[in-house]
Amino acid sequence: MTVLTPIKQPLTGTCWTGKQFNKQINKIRYVIEQVIANFKTWRIMHTDYRRPLDTFAQTISTVIALHSYKLACE
Repeated sequence: MTVLTPIKQPLTGTCWTGKQFNKQINKIRYVIEQVIANFKTWRIMHTDYRRPLDTFAQTISTVIALHSYKLACE
């Protein structure tokens, strides 16, 4: 697994060519941070899972599908 980090500006203040690279990394990081924040606000995740445990995978798949459908319709 590779971790992408932004390119730091040199201390000398000379020409800096990493702006496009940093912009792309920041776009990815923004999306991931928004997904995590959105996930934390879901009320269903704050309560215990009350259905039989063997239906957990199907329930999560259904929730993801419904959320994707909602986003597609917006």
